[in-house]
Amino acid sequence: MTELTKRQRVDVALRGEAVDRLPVTAWRHFIPEERSATQLAAAHLQFLRTYDWDWLKINPRATYYAEVWGARYDYDDYTGVLPRLIETPVRGPADLARLSIHSPDHAVLGEQIELVRRIRDGIGDIHAIQTIFSPLSVLAFLLARPGDQVADLGLESDFARLRALLREHPAAVHAALTSITQTLASYAQASVAAGASGIFFAIVRLARAGILTTEEYAAFGRPYDLQVLESIQDAPFNLLHICGPQVFFDHVLDYPVHAINWAAIGQGNPTLAEARGRTNKALIGGVDEHGTLQHGTPPEVIAETNSTLVCAGQLGILLAPGCGVAHDAPTANLRALRQAVELVHSPKENP
Repeated sequence: MTELTKRQRVDVALRGEAVDRLPVTAWRHFIPEERSATQLAAAHLQFLRTYDWDWLKINPRATYYAEVWGARYDYDDYTGVLPRLIETPVRGPADLARLSIHSPDHAVLGEQIELVRRIRDGIGDIHAIQTIFSPLSVLAFLLARPGDQVADLGLESDFARLRALLREHPAAVHAALTSITQTLASYAQASVAAGASGIFFAIVRLARAGILTTEEYAAFGRPYDLQVLESIQDAPFNLLHICGPQVFFDHVLDYPVHAINWAAIGQGNPTLAEARGRTNKALIGGVDEHGTLQHGTPPEVIAETNSTLVCAGQLGILLAPGCGVAHDAPTANLRALRQAVELVHSPKENP
C-alpha cells in the first residue's frame, strides 16, 4: 500500500478503511507551560515531533473551563494536574443563577483559541483537536471548594454536591447548564474556525456507575452534550472521551462523533474487541496508561498493543492510551508505543 500522510492515515482510519499502518498518539499535561499559550503550544509541538505522533490532542490546563465563570487557582501549587483552588463562584444553589453565557472572546477562552492558532501554524497538515469538557463536567468543577481533597482528575466531593443539586434544584441546574452549553458551543465553533480539526469532548468521570444514574445522565448530561457536539458536527475529527471506570458506554454510542476513546483495558469497561461488536465508529485506545505504559517495559507495551489488535482487528482503530499519560511516563515506553504500529501485521478485515 502507498504510504499515507499523517492526516490521510487518520482520515482513512476514521472511515474504517485499511491504512498503511495504524495511526498512533498519546497526550499529557504540560506543567508549568500550560500557563502560557506560547509556551504550551511549543510544548505540544515538541511532544508531537519527539515521538512522531500521527495526530495531536491539545491539552489545555484542566481548570480553564472553571476559570471562565470565576474560579481562581494557585498555579504555583499543584496536586497532580490540578492547581490549588483559591475561590469558587458556586457556593450554593443560589449561585447557579450567576453562571451566565460568555462569548469566545472571553479572556480565558481567547487564550485557548490563541493556543489553537499557534499549534495550527506550527503543525503542518496534521490533525489537532481541542479539548472541551462536557457541560455537566464543567458544572462539577465549579462545585469544588477550597480545601477539598483532590481525587484524580476531579474532586469526589463535587460528585456529592452535584447529585444533591440535580435532585433538589433541577430547574436551577438546567438553567446553569444552558448557559454553560451555549458558551461551550460557540467556543467549539471558534476553535474549529481557528484551525482545530474538531474537539476532544470529555465527559469527565460522570457518565459511569456509582456517580450518577443512567436516568440522571440522560436528563442532565446527554441533551447538553448533544448541543455542543451538533454545533461542530461538520468538523472532520470529533472524538468522544468517556473518562473513568464502569462508564455508561452503550448510552453514548449514538453521539455525533467520528471516534470514541475510553479506558478499554481493565476498569470494568468494554475492551476494544467488545466495543467493535457494538459500534461502527472508530475506536481509539489499546494500551493501559496507568499500568503497562507507566510501569511496564517497552516489550510489554508492544505486547499489550499487539494482543489488543489481535482481538479487535485493525480497521477503524487508532492506537492510543485510554486517557492522558502521566508527566513522568517513561520515554522508552512512549517510543515503544510509537514503534508498535510498525510491528503489527498489515490490516485485515475485522472478524
